[in-house]
Amino acid sequence: LGIEPDAVIGDLWAEQKAEALREHDAGVYVGDHVGDVRGARAAGALSVAVATGPCPEEELRAAGADVVLTGLAEFPGWLSDYRPARA
Repeated sequence: LGIEPDAVIGDLWAEQKAEALREHDAGVYVGDHVGDVRGARAAGALSVAVATGPCPEEELRAAGADVVLTGLAEFPGWLSDYRPARA
């Protein structure tokens, strides 16, 4: 995709991810599971969910995802649109 993650942190699940997200001042968190959505919400980060993992789009939306993409290849375009809108 031509993008590099700001940080890679493992061994955290769901709301436990909020601590790392806050530590890194994350405004957006991308994941593919309802646990990722819960972690983003707990940290006050925008939850961008990708429906190519274990959870379908409907489940991700029901969990509170702010944005649901059908595939990770959509993320760079979404991010470039998001950045100018946020500025």
